[in-house]
Amino acid sequence: MTQTDALLRLQEVDLELIRTKRAFAALPHQDKIRKIKQAAKSLTAELTKLVGARKDVQIDLDDNRATHQHMLDLVEEVSAKMRTTSDYRAIADLEAQLTHLAKRIERLDFEKAALDKNLVKLQQSEAKAHALGRKLQHEAQAQADAYKKASSDTEATLAKLTDERAQLLAQLDAHLLEKYEAASKRFDGLAVEKLVGNNPSICRVSLQPSSYADIRAQNTEITTCPYCHRMLIVVDPSYTAQNK
Repeated sequence: MTQTDALLRLQEVDLELIRTKRAFAALPHQDKIRKIKQAAKSLTAELTKLVGARKDVQIDLDDNRATHQHMLDLVEEVSAKMRTTSDYRAIADLEAQLTHLAKRIERLDFEKAALDKNLVKLQQSEAKAHALGRKLQHEAQAQADAYKKASSDTEATLAKLTDERAQLLAQLDAHLLEKYEAASKRFDGLAVEKLVGNNPSICRVSLQPSSYADIRAQNTEITTCPYCHRMLIVVDPSYTAQNK
């Protein structure tokens, strides 16, 4: 491989390294994983509230059932007393107690119906939250796997390009490499262009006959573009500029 071939290939490799690194930095997986974690954190907080609310309702239901059973037991006691007494006033008092107990039981039944409805609603919301949590976990794992694969592929590509770059550097003399590194830094990787006909391949400003004559007079394959000042490889040294 000639110095000019090595130089052109070095630029291709460096540009590919730049593109690969930028593409890797722009991968959406990490940002998606971050957003999934944020969503999972919010979901965990919401789920904690749902579980707390559901447990509170279950406690209220347990209290309701216990009170309801206690009222039924009292009804049974009052009813038993009524069966064993013939005193009018006592019977009237017991009937009033039964009426009061019936109202309490009716109220407890009404409260239980509301609690049962609320419990079902909370259980459904909790189930949905758990399902969403599993979905987020699955998506986070999918993104992590995709990122791991992309990282592995990118690392392999970068390693291959870096190895080739080292081989190309070994083929270039120190002065040429120094000029290339400076131009590459200045022009963001686009340091070298070829002269095809009378047109530099990057800046594309057609050389005037006098400029081309100056380049031919240098008798070198690698010079400097008189317009953009990149390194210029003279691909067609037999070109003869036409006077206009």
